[in-house]
Amino acid sequence: MRKLLLIMVMFAFVLGGMIACKPGLLPTEEAGKPKVTLERVEITSIFPWVDLPARTPLGLGFVFNVHNPSGYNIMLDNIKFTVSFEAAPGKFIEIATPTLYDRVYFPPNTTSQYRVVNVSDSAVIRLTLLVAQAPKVQELKLDPAALIKDWYTKIGDFGFGIKVSEGMAVFSTEKGDVFVPFEGTFPKKK
Repeated sequence: MRKLLLIMVMFAFVLGGMIACKPGLLPTEEAGKPKVTLERVEITSIFPWVDLPARTPLGLGFVFNVHNPSGYNIMLDNIKFTVSFEAAPGKFIEIATPTLYDRVYFPPNTTSQYRVVNVSDSAVIRLTLLVAQAPKVQELKLDPAALIKDWYTKIGDFGFGIKVSEGMAVFSTEKGDVFVPFEGTFPKKK
């Protein structure tokens, strides 16, 4: 009798847990799920280059298209992605990882734009290249100071690729949380 009672209680807990749990990572290509794509990168602020170790600020704006194909409002709860600059043809080096905890609603059946501004400076980028990205810099046989100066002098014309990768946007919907992975490159390859 006790075994039967124990089995019934365990079954009730399992059933209750399955009903109460929210869905996990939902694919972004499913009908009715939001989609995030990189539209463009803008220069929000730039200062004249000053040789290292002085700090030269650089502000970049990342404009994303957020498509909500569902019939109800969705709320962007947070968004995170990695910014990489092209160091050699086809070879990118990670520079920063902007993370925003912004609550923004997107109306149903629309595509809206959402801008994320990231401000960095040459000293922080230099430390990133010397510490976290040192293996990649050594593999490509690059001089960090010359590379940073090159990026700063070419950024006005977007003379190198800027890549957004490892992106994840978390939306709250009527049907639970939806995790939307995304990536993109600017300027777009023709």
